[in-house]
Amino acid sequence: MTIDRGLLGRIRARGEEVFTQLSGELMTNPRFMKAMESALRGKQRLEEAVGHVVRSMNVPTRSEFKRALARIETLEREVASRRVKARPSTRRAVARAKKTTPAR
Repeated sequence: MTIDRGLLGRIRARGEEVFTQLSGELMTNPRFMKAMESALRGKQRLEEAVGHVVRSMNVPTRSEFKRALARIETLEREVASRRVKARPSTRRAVARAKKTTPAR
């Protein structure tokens, strides 16, 4: 069962026309605009309240978390680099310790 792509295209175009017309009419309706403004204010209040609760619980924000993660990754690379540099001298120190340690 194949549906003609032309038919789907026409249905889609008609749907977009209806949506554009409906949204245009809603935007001119003062009651709808007032309801949208109230909804946006409510959303803003909710976001502020959630932010306050999260801060009071000492939960890090996304940006704080990303910053801490970047710092941890930098420190990990630094430690790995120092380990690579320390390996030859560690081997020499172990060899010297073996030479100077009295046999049992």
